[in-house]
Amino acid sequence: MHTPLALFLGAAWLGRAAAIYYPLIEYSGTTFFDGWDFYGAIDNTTWGNVTYVTAADAEAESLAYVNEAGNAVIRVDNGSTVLPDGIQYRKSVRLTSQATFSVGTLLVIDALHMPYGCSVWPSIWMNGVLAPGEVWPAAGEIDIVEAINLMDNNQMALHSYAGCVQAPGVVQSGHSLITNCNDTTASGCTVAETKNNSFGAGFAAAGGGVFALQFDVAGIWIWFWGRASIPASITTTASAFEPGSAAGGATMNISDWGTPSAAYPASGCNITEFFPAQQLVVDITLCGLWAGLPEIYDATCPGTCFLSNIAGNGSNYGAAYFEIPSIRAYALDAGLAAEAQYNASGGAQTTGSASGAGAGASETGSADQSGGTTAPSGARRAGGVGGEGRAGWVAVGAGALVVLAGVL
Repeated sequence: MHTPLALFLGAAWLGRAAAIYYPLIEYSGTTFFDGWDFYGAIDNTTWGNVTYVTAADAEAESLAYVNEAGNAVIRVDNGSTVLPDGIQYRKSVRLTSQATFSVGTLLVIDALHMPYGCSVWPSIWMNGVLAPGEVWPAAGEIDIVEAINLMDNNQMALHSYAGCVQAPGVVQSGHSLITNCNDTTASGCTVAETKNNSFGAGFAAAGGGVFALQFDVAGIWIWFWGRASIPASITTTASAFEPGSAAGGATMNISDWGTPSAAYPASGCNITEFFPAQQLVVDITLCGLWAGLPEIYDATCPGTCFLSNIAGNGSNYGAAYFEIPSIRAYALDAGLAAEAQYNASGGAQTTGSASGAGAGASETGSADQSGGTTAPSGARRAGGVGGEGRAGWVAVGAGALVVLAGVL
């Protein structure tokens, strides 16, 4: 089921205290892809050797579909031959949400499988909506899930213009690699996940896991849980989801979420200044300006990125796919949640403001500066916008909780 929504929402998660969220929007089942735009152009942002297909081509070639389990599958073409000569491209998929998400949003991403393998560069990220004349990263970027080749851990990052940093003394479980979100290598302020099986073959073998993003005026926080450690607040609400419902079984209490993997409190970065409305992007590119750099590629993979992987019949890309069952959104305000049903039926748009009470607002500690492989991603987001449509954007504002949920 896909329920459209036009809504700005007030308030944000109240830190470690109990907080109740009410269902707003869901993408799932046979209409999962109704809420996304397909890029329909070559990769002109990370300059990988892929052509992102249109919706029609994705359906015709089974690159984006809903499987028998009811889960959305997004994959790289693994059945066509790419010639080894000249500049060649393999077909893949890039999706951009028609909804835009403002400060106050909380995203929870539950994936059963993520793409991996030599040359493979998957990511799930938030891309700021640029005003006319602006260029990346004027509206910011938030990387929730991103890794390459045969890495076994996820990396998280923020990208911005100068003036946004990861503040010292944050509490997080991950390793801070770079703290300047506009650093000279264009990697952003990057944190490496330290929990087991957050990417690659290990992630798939463990049954996947959940990633979460809190996007609030008080800061930005990112979590990861393996399948066996997913908080009960997520696992117990999935089956009872109903937009606008205030029933106890449908609401979500997130007091059990624990310490985030990456923490970016507003003490180091003015969130509303550097991160206006964002769209959610899911894509898989190949090689490009991170996975394909020889000094990076050679660290885990044999041969050369293009000739040893992209060229040929594609049979090596059998593991290069996402499997994602659903996306769900919640809000703190029960009245606004009920209003979502009115908006879904074509009613007036409501507005609100973020509370500023974020998860890490009062936390102290020290960031670990060790380990990881940073992505030189400044050029990767600086390219054109391809064929993504802009009509029908939905504004999901402060206080919303968006859950990209798997089979739990």
